[in-house]
Amino acid sequence: MMEFEEEMYSEEVQSQIMDNLARKNYIVVASGDIDFSAYYGADSQKEITKTLNDMIEHFTDTEEYEKCSKILKALKCVTGELTTV
Repeated sequence: MMEFEEEMYSEEVQSQIMDNLARKNYIVVASGDIDFSAYYGADSQKEITKTLNDMIEHFTDTEEYEKCSKILKALKCVTGELTTV
């Protein structure tokens, strides 16, 4: 029983950490301070693309679709589909 409670606690903590990371990253995306099109073709493009996709998944799960829209624009810039955010 104790192991089950620890696992649930661990999942809850992990979920809170993921939520905090997504929200902090969203603040950066929404600020417009980063030109995401500059990352198209960059060494870090793959990691940034994964992070943005993870954020879209998180905010879809929490039904915060307006955030998904802004993140999707940044993602399109990183992948070369848009030139500005």
